Amino acid sequence: MEIYHELWFFNEITLLIQAVSYLFLIMDATNHFKMKSMNYFMFFYLFAIIGLNTYLLFLHISEIRIYIASDITSLIYTFYYLNLGALGVTAMVYYLNSFSKKSMFFISLAISLIFANVLRDMGVFYFKDISVEISESIIRLGSSIFLVLYFVTSEKRLKLMNFT
Repeated sequence: MEIYHELWFFNEITLLIQAVSYLFLIMDATNHFKMKSMNYFMFFYLFAIIGLNTYLLFLHISEIRIYIASDITSLIYTFYYLNLGALGVTAMVYYLNSFSKKSMFFISLAISLIFANVLRDMGVFYFKDISVEISESIIRLGSSIFLVLYFVTSEKRLKLMNFT
């Protein structure tokens, strides 16, 4: 395992493969939803959430650049986190437009991937502890279960109760 941490390109190749897999997930999810007409409040809320998350994402990238030595590695992290942010936005839009079991599995998958990556960064850059690695591994295992459930489940609308 020491060779894995000594050679720089193993981490970067792993990040690139994950980023490409997130692109395929985003493309698959966009096949299942249609943008419906939304009012101005929903439109403003969507762009406010996207803007806030983009701002926080760039703050995080600028924070970890201190720990990254290479410009190529910094570019790979930027590409990776942009894909992760796009995955989160796609999951939110898919869930809000669909309300199906499949969309619930997809948003659960996206949230678990985002949390697992936050813990990975915490373990790599800030706080190296075994509990962080264990938590990340458990969340990644859960995300793999959500991934399987997402691809196995067919797209059906949930039956929501109407209380009006």
